[in-house]
Amino acid sequence: MAQVQSLHNRAIVVEKNVSLAATAGTTVGISVGANTLVLAVGFEPFVAVPDVTTYTMDITDGTTTFANDLNFDNTAAGVIKVGTTAGLVSAADTIDVVTTITGSPGIITGRVFAVIVPVENTNGAPGAADRDTLA
Repeated sequence: MAQVQSLHNRAIVVEKNVSLAATAGTTVGISVGANTLVLAVGFEPFVAVPDVTTYTMDITDGTTTFANDLNFDNTAAGVIKVGTTAGLVSAADTIDVVTTITGSPGIITGRVFAVIVPVENTNGAPGAADRDTLA
């Protein structure tokens, strides 16, 4: 059965402004609902990240690492870096920023974002079990 295109879920960008601690750790990021397909994630610092020994980040829901080891050491404000590992968040969760830092960069403020598609069945069409029952 063909569906009208307007009934399909669309990709959207969700974002959250965060302050990353001056030491390595996890910062809670974007809340996403169950059955959310994550296509890409990224980070944009609002301030320059100084030249320290190590400043990398992973962006993850704890199960899938959507961006791995994005290197922000000595990065100018406004530079966007993106990870493109796609994955499904099956239960409501957050997509967090995990930093690995060696040195003293100070607090870094910026924007974490994700391109997502909610993929739950929202059009009222019967699921596989329902179709089997109807037959």
